[in-house]
Amino acid sequence: MTLPGKISYRELPWPKAGVSGINLDRDQDSGEIFLQRSTVSYFFYRIIFLTLISSLLFCGCTSPQDVVAIIDDEPITRNQLKTRLNTYDEKTVFAAATDFETQTQLANTEATLTQLINERLLLIEARKLKLLTDTDKDDPAKCKQAIRKVLIRLGEKVSFPSYQEAFTYYNQHRNEFSSKSRYLLEHLLLDSENLAWELKEKLEKKELSLAEAARRQAVGIKSAEIDNQRLITVDEMPAGVAAMLPDLKINQISPPIATPYGYHLIIIRKIVPAGNIPFPEVENKIKDSLFAERLKLNYQHWLELSRRQHTIKIYRKHLAGL
Repeated sequence: MTLPGKISYRELPWPKAGVSGINLDRDQDSGEIFLQRSTVSYFFYRIIFLTLISSLLFCGCTSPQDVVAIIDDEPITRNQLKTRLNTYDEKTVFAAATDFETQTQLANTEATLTQLINERLLLIEARKLKLLTDTDKDDPAKCKQAIRKVLIRLGEKVSFPSYQEAFTYYNQHRNEFSSKSRYLLEHLLLDSENLAWELKEKLEKKELSLAEAARRQAVGIKSAEIDNQRLITVDEMPAGVAAMLPDLKINQISPPIATPYGYHLIIIRKIVPAGNIPFPEVENKIKDSLFAERLKLNYQHWLELSRRQHTIKIYRKHLAGL
């Protein structure tokens, strides 16, 4: 290749200098060779271009003012937060909110945002554990299922309380396990007072048992409860039924008792006086309560650790007006 005898230099505004940013050009009149170089490097423009594209992809064409939080590189938008807030029936919209009401609304908004952040952390964990694919992360049903699976895995690390742990708790909190008088009842609820009197007469003559009446599902019988295990207090009964109990003896059939629900026939099978509830009756309840508390503490510990492992930015100034 023979080099030209003279090469001059001149700058041309990009992109006239060509794709590479540097070209050789010959003047048509003088035959002089010029080395053309853009005043701004092509590579510099390429970096700007890629940065802009990345920014658009990152935000999903979302304005920065519409982002209320970012977990790593995943934004939570005002629309997502507003949608969640609108699902709460108890949320009240104040036409002219007082300072206190405004503060309450802001506190509710921040609490809801915290919930969304926690859910996003759970979804990130689900993808890490391969319980959710990137293609499914926008599917609400699959996200809900993935969160449930993560919580189950977290719960697998928590031990269920033993008998001794439950018994120790019972002894340390006996005042929590006291009760009013409790009753073991058989119960029929009927449509009409006449039918109630007819069934009462048959029951007293031993022509029919209350259990048989319940099994027959006769016309006019609205419901029946034959529970030989569950003890209830007067607080769990309709007022009319509770008022009648002191006048009834064990195995005596009550007269029809009118309430807004219909007409009741009641038989008391057992009365347990007021006092402490025996441990066997509350053992499972205590174990469930202790286990639920352990699950909660384990989840909170995981959340604290997860928040330290991820970058979370909250833009509280963008919460206004939600």
